Amino acid sequence: MGNVKTALDRWVENKFSILKNKNVALLCHAASVDSNYNHIIPLMLNNGVNLKTVFEPEHGVYGAMQDMEMVNQKKGGKRGELKKISLYQGTFNSLFPKKEDLEEIDVVVIDLQDVGSRYYTYVYTASFLITTATELEIPIYVLDRPNPIGSIVEGNLVKAGFESFVGFYPYFRNRHSYTIGEMLRVIFRGCECDLNIVLMENYQHNLYFEDTKLPWILPSPNMPNVDTALLYPGGCLIEGTNISEGRGTTKPFHFIGAPWINATLLKKAMESNNLDGVALRLISFKPMFQKYGNEVCQGLEFHITNRDKFQPLKTYLSLIYNAYHHFISFDWRRDEYEFVKEPIAIDLLFGTDEIRKDIESGKEFDKIYQKLTPTDIELKDVYSNYLYL
Repeated sequence: MGNVKTALDRWVENKFSILKNKNVALLCHAASVDSNYNHIIPLMLNNGVNLKTVFEPEHGVYGAMQDMEMVNQKKGGKRGELKKISLYQGTFNSLFPKKEDLEEIDVVVIDLQDVGSRYYTYVYTASFLITTATELEIPIYVLDRPNPIGSIVEGNLVKAGFESFVGFYPYFRNRHSYTIGEMLRVIFRGCECDLNIVLMENYQHNLYFEDTKLPWILPSPNMPNVDTALLYPGGCLIEGTNISEGRGTTKPFHFIGAPWINATLLKKAMESNNLDGVALRLISFKPMFQKYGNEVCQGLEFHITNRDKFQPLKTYLSLIYNAYHHFISFDWRRDEYEFVKEPIAIDLLFGTDEIRKDIESGKEFDKIYQKLTPTDIELKDVYSNYLYL
């Protein structure tokens, strides 16, 4: 088996021939590169593609913006100038492209690196663009990329009433194991749209990103390496609390803590929950921005020791469960989160209020986690949607 070749690499080899004589709109971000680190925008332009419009997702085309930071609207003002349209301008309505944004467009191309967790917003931006393009009968090509964290599945599904920009569809578990192409195929299954998933070569679902030999490029500012992606299906839950998830440090989602935490007590409590594949280290850290900016926090650093045994959702659920029951200063995040005030953030992230209520009621940890453990039948349903077998 050779190295994995992304869909973009395949198109580069063919000099983007399928786009010849077409007016093209592109949705991409910083990680939309080929195996030689070249970004898709200059690759298209240097190969004669008539690229008219670039849609910017959360964090912007080049990943400069932090989470939930508005991406400024930019439009070309001169004839022939590349037009940029932000799909993250600080309001829920801004997430949806307008029909006029696709005027004179013949083909929509989407190239985004997902990280294997349903909270990651890029797939929803892609789905909203596909919906608009379909209404205009414009064909869509999705350039597929690996799921960087392998084929293990963990978590539950989003329930009705808890849909949001961190879980918009009832199809995906917290750690879902799909590529972004597979996710979009699931979302639009049965729909009459001209959706074309351009496949990779030599890809298998049990691969971790290092196994693919592809270059890792930050798909968002707080996703610096593949271990961060593996932590994220659990680590993102910390956003729904008043604990720092390590944003504003060099190791987001690896560093977790708060000024009021007794890290020794927390470590001992978490280790009683039989967490595999991870070592917990006592640390102090000072975020430079966001939660507890310029304050010293006490907490834990998470070191993955066995990625095949590590269960990120169980690990961070343990942290939240024990922080709730041991520290009087613990609280749920109450402010608006991804354009939603109610339900609160933790319920949006869990896709239900049931897990939060179980924690608050003191239900046994193992019984709570059991609700986040897919059955064999549910796993078979996941595997049935795989494009790479």
